[in-house]
Amino acid sequence: MKFLCIPCDVKMEVQVDGIMPEEKQNLTMKFKCKKCGHMIAMLTNNFETEFVSKLGVEMGGATDVSKAPMAAVSSSLAQAKEELKSKNPEDTLIWTEEAEQRIKKVPFFVRGMAKKTVINYAIENGATTIDAKLMDEVREKVGM
Repeated sequence: MKFLCIPCDVKMEVQVDGIMPEEKQNLTMKFKCKKCGHMIAMLTNNFETEFVSKLGVEMGGATDVSKAPMAAVSSSLAQAKEELKSKNPEDTLIWTEEAEQRIKKVPFFVRGMAKKTVINYAIENGATTIDAKLMDEVREKVGM
């Protein structure tokens, strides 16, 4: 997780002073924008603080202990993202010649939206082929 300064669109840096209060019940973190100096603070509750400490995460820097859990999460997310890219349901749809001709007749400035509507309808209804019949269903359903 990263915090961005909205006006500057710059990643905020963790401030090392006051990271862990003495009672260790709540975790407080401060972030500062490198560009404009705007600061924000994040305060966690007891459960969140315990969860973060069990992961071995150290705020303000990585250690050998803290790298492993976060690296595992990061690599899992990256792998899932690649799988989603490779399994795009839109890529498996087959357009009949008639359906392709009909979508080309839609005015160019709304064609993309119309095509996306047809594709979403096909996916939601488990269709594998986009044909004239399916396009008629979409037309009736959404009023195109």
